[in-house]
Amino acid sequence: MGTDSVRHFVIPTFGSVLLITALILGGMLYTANGDSSRDSLVTQMLINAIIVLGIQIYVGNTGVLSFGHIGFGGIAGYTFAVCAIAPGRKMLQIPDAPFGLAEVDLTPLQSGMVAVALTVAVAFFVSLALSRAGARSGAVSAVVITLALLFVVHEVARNWTDLTRGGKIGLSFSPFDGATLQGKNWIYVLLLCAILLARLFKETRIGRFAQAAREDDLAARTMGINPAIQQMAALLISVAVVSAGSALRVFELGSINPRLFFFDYTLLTLTMLIVGGRNGVTGALVGVVIITFGSEFTRKLAEMEIDSLSWILREGLTDIFLGGAMLGFMILRPAGVLRDWEFDHWLLDRLRRCKKNKAPEQQSDVKKQSLKAAKTVCAPAVLKVDGVTVNFGGFRALKNVNITASADEIVGLIGPNGAGKTTLLNVITGLVKSDSGRIHLAEMNLSGMPPSQIARSGLVRTFQNFRLFSNLSVRENIEAVHLMAGQYRSARSLPDVDALLRQVGLWEFQILRAAALDYGNARRLELARAAAAAPDFLLLDEPTSGMDDKESMAMIDQVRTMADMVGSGVICIDHDLNFITGICDLVYVLDQGRVIASGTPVEISANPAVKAAYLGTATNVS
Repeated sequence: MGTDSVRHFVIPTFGSVLLITALILGGMLYTANGDSSRDSLVTQMLINAIIVLGIQIYVGNTGVLSFGHIGFGGIAGYTFAVCAIAPGRKMLQIPDAPFGLAEVDLTPLQSGMVAVALTVAVAFFVSLALSRAGARSGAVSAVVITLALLFVVHEVARNWTDLTRGGKIGLSFSPFDGATLQGKNWIYVLLLCAILLARLFKETRIGRFAQAAREDDLAARTMGINPAIQQMAALLISVAVVSAGSALRVFELGSINPRLFFFDYTLLTLTMLIVGGRNGVTGALVGVVIITFGSEFTRKLAEMEIDSLSWILREGLTDIFLGGAMLGFMILRPAGVLRDWEFDHWLLDRLRRCKKNKAPEQQSDVKKQSLKAAKTVCAPAVLKVDGVTVNFGGFRALKNVNITASADEIVGLIGPNGAGKTTLLNVITGLVKSDSGRIHLAEMNLSGMPPSQIARSGLVRTFQNFRLFSNLSVRENIEAVHLMAGQYRSARSLPDVDALLRQVGLWEFQILRAAALDYGNARRLELARAAAAAPDFLLLDEPTSGMDDKESMAMIDQVRTMADMVGSGVICIDHDLNFITGICDLVYVLDQGRVIASGTPVEISANPAVKAAYLGTATNVS
């Protein structure tokens, strides 16, 4: 079994089994010497854990805050109740139910399956709305849409009395003949499935793409990742888990009314997720435990009669505790108690430390691992920018720009500030639409393509102000793009992740978060991440920005080596003329949105128009 399988499947599965074992044993110990109220508390905690894990699959992996998952839970809960309650009892409660639902008689298992299927179907249409609204990490539109869903479901449940029996009474199972949930076996089964699904989804290609987009939506798109697809998949899977947990909640309580799945329960579950750590499965479970027992403690405090504390020890103390916990953690520790820490990651780290003194087997010259450009390419790809013009209002940023670059050369773009260099890179990578002109890569017309599709076609970029997936590790930054390349760039030989890490000097830092890197290493990581896409061209926007002369010279070797490893051409913007003249085969000069000169570095240095526009007539560049 490969290392990747152990890291992304075996260890997470083993860790998930240990997590549920700890939860079950902890619950048994808590109820061993207590009354039935303790048993009820643990039962509700375990069911809440299933629902919170479902929310975590979406919120934790995509970063999109959702208030609508409890609304989905309400749909599932009512569907389950309408299908599972015996026809005789429904004739007393909802005799006028539409579509003949009063006569439907399904087993609890069948009812649960129907509830999950129907709710996921509704979620599919909601996901289309979220995608159309451009939902991304932190997007207000997603919060508004999901919050609206919660209120719509509540109002329908409260007012469609023929189906739901209204807001005050609701639907209920017969209290006789074991009509409600008996024992905890189904809870254990669904909780194990929820933990495994949440944990393994985080390790899938879709999950890892979603996490990359969560960290930086724009950078993910320019690396070939389409966040809309990942968000839709995460939403559907998360709603399936929430629906199963909600049906189980209704079955255990034996009744349902609109208040059961409304704002109070939304606040409870989101607080559990935020307190523990929304980005991790282990954190979500820890948050459930903390808030469950914290709420129980404050409930008992509120029942105490102490005159001097009567101003605080009163009904509603639990709500104050929940609101205070959410507010406090959002301000003081927004990532939660455990952030994205996972129990199985801790186990894997222990294993790594045991092997710490064992150096990698292949520490030979990385250049021996240099890759050819592609498996079947006969000639280098050619990138052509033909007559591109861009206007921003009344300002013309680019004027009929023409550039040609071959994948076997390094091309530089220089010019004074405001010349249009970064705008040109933005047009090439699809971030800015041109008013006229075309961009071709070999035989492909890239004009009008979205950034993710352009990246998959073979153009990836870095940014002037580097954009990393900050809360992912150094290795995970590279692996996410390497996974994209494996899916969409399989016609080319892909660079090895270990080789990239060693080449840029980040092997020792591979488990660190990208946010913890110093400036120089962050720049090198961004370069290695771009190279992991196995592109035809690396588009570099001021890769030496903020570096001293020594670091700039080292970057020349890094860029050349990376281009050689993946067989790509390079288009590079930079103000460091020593860097440009030291690395480029061909240089284009832009001034006021126009190409005023092109040629070798020596020719450009001697060009009078370049001296006048960029270098200054008295400047001599060697």
